[in-house]
Amino acid sequence: MEISKRKKQRLRNLQLILAIICTFLAASFHTFSQNNYEISKIKIRGNKSFSKATLLEQTAMYETNFFQRRIQKKEAALYNKEFIESDLARIKTFYQSRGFLDAQIRLDSLAVNDEKQRVNIAISVDENEAVLIGNISVNVESGGNKTEYERILRGIDKNMTLTQGERFCDEDLYSDIENINTRFANAGYVYAKIDYDLNLKTDSNRVDISYNIAPNTICRMGETAITGNTHIKEKVIRRQLTYNEGDTYSKRELENTRKQLYNLQLFRIVSITPQLNKTNRQNPVPVQIIIQEMPQWDTKFGVGYGTEDRFRAFGNFTYRGLFGATSRITLQAKHSYLMPYYLGLSWTEPQFLQRKISVSVNPYAKQENEPGYNAHFLGAYFPVGYKLSEKISVTHAYYIEKVTQDATGSDTYDFSEEKMLYSKSGISTSLTFNNALPDISPVKGWVACLSGKINGYVFGSDFNYSTLKMDVRKYQKIEKFVVSGRVMFGGVYSSDPSGFVPVEDRFYSGGSMSNRGWARSGLGPKRDNGTPTGGKSIIETNIEIRRPVFWKIDLAAFVDAGNVWQDAYKYRFDNFACAVGGGIRIDTPIGPIRFDVGFPVNNEKKTPQFFLSVGQAF
Repeated sequence: MEISKRKKQRLRNLQLILAIICTFLAASFHTFSQNNYEISKIKIRGNKSFSKATLLEQTAMYETNFFQRRIQKKEAALYNKEFIESDLARIKTFYQSRGFLDAQIRLDSLAVNDEKQRVNIAISVDENEAVLIGNISVNVESGGNKTEYERILRGIDKNMTLTQGERFCDEDLYSDIENINTRFANAGYVYAKIDYDLNLKTDSNRVDISYNIAPNTICRMGETAITGNTHIKEKVIRRQLTYNEGDTYSKRELENTRKQLYNLQLFRIVSITPQLNKTNRQNPVPVQIIIQEMPQWDTKFGVGYGTEDRFRAFGNFTYRGLFGATSRITLQAKHSYLMPYYLGLSWTEPQFLQRKISVSVNPYAKQENEPGYNAHFLGAYFPVGYKLSEKISVTHAYYIEKVTQDATGSDTYDFSEEKMLYSKSGISTSLTFNNALPDISPVKGWVACLSGKINGYVFGSDFNYSTLKMDVRKYQKIEKFVVSGRVMFGGVYSSDPSGFVPVEDRFYSGGSMSNRGWARSGLGPKRDNGTPTGGKSIIETNIEIRRPVFWKIDLAAFVDAGNVWQDAYKYRFDNFACAVGGGIRIDTPIGPIRFDVGFPVNNEKKTPQFFLSVGQAF
């Protein structure tokens, strides 16, 4: 029986519709089936201004490798179409908040592995042109003390984050508003109101910024209430206040007071809160100080191991707030291969006569077991510290020691047996600049220390000599890398006819904190039996690059160079001992655990050195 042409056409149309429906359902099922697949790799193309890691920080998705999944047991991020779209929107918002108003973000492609139920994601970024800063103006409403306002705003253009011609960024805008607010708050205008206007010029892709300031009334410091102290007397706490009731309100002075209290090392928490009321603009402004004291008795114990000091242990016993004041007493005991015993007692008064001066009394007994000597010390150290500023400090100290050399021959001591016991006495001083952060493992800033010592002369000693040393360190973070550098040089000069300097006060180089291509004290002059004698001149230079790889693990590469010379202040730059190497850092609460391997470049034996220690090399 023959089917009509019309029926044939209807049948073909029906088949076509069914094919389209089946294709759509299959695609929908495939897309739906990708949900909950593990995200294995994420590629981002076109991101010129921000790294892949920075962009992924804005999202919920992340990559995982075999090590993270199998060893660290880290769960992989799961693919979800709706979540991915939300993440792409977050990346776009991130770009727009940093001046790329026309940025386009899209999912470029998916690579699906149905067998392993994993998916690779490719994201495409079109940054387009960024909005740049045009004119910037700061306007104070009419009335009030114009001369005072000009003084407050003087030089503010040098401290603003957003500058003409630079890319616009929301965070920088809020930072500049806070900067203006802080300037006025430090001058007493705690209720100042700062607003802003943005004028976007689409033809030039620039934005003009106008900051508008309503200073309102100048305020005074009100009554200060202190709570939380149990052992430390309130009058001791009030002595730390860097302001008086009735002074012009200053946000800066509240912060200085907080730092002053923390510097006493008596408090675990210090909270200083001005009782502001913006509704009725309360004036004067009361201040609430809430503190939490550290325990009066504090005991710490620790053990560890390093390739140089081998097994080590320590114990500290501290008593704080003696007689309700700021003094603290610490008893410390230590043991390691390099220091078989150390027993010391220190009494510290962090404020002596005035806030910036601290004094200590530190009697001690110890033994040093170094590659070049073995000596016992009985002495006392009397340092006086003065804090010139937040970053600059000076320390002067007087010391006195009785030293006994455990000598079995000329290889460990340069005098005859009857001169193995000797006395030392003198003064030391140091000037330190430190703005490096953070304290344990810096990633930015400088540390510079100039130190000197005079032993003997008018202070009485068996030997007369002087020492001068300069140590400069620089830390800089570049993308994911931390680049650190160090230069140290020193010299020691003896005015005695023999020119003798005790072995413990000479310079040594080589080891985990020095030139890592040589063993501890392995560089410089040596005795006939190969043990180091130390020298009177030293130069050390170090460059190290660190980069985090995963979890709390960093990789490092370094170049160390320098040497020790026998004569005072005589350096031979053609006689530098160089080493290259690398290592692993594992971040811990007490500092990084460090494993380094150093290879000497100009050493005939070319023997690598291995070091395991705690803390960065510098």
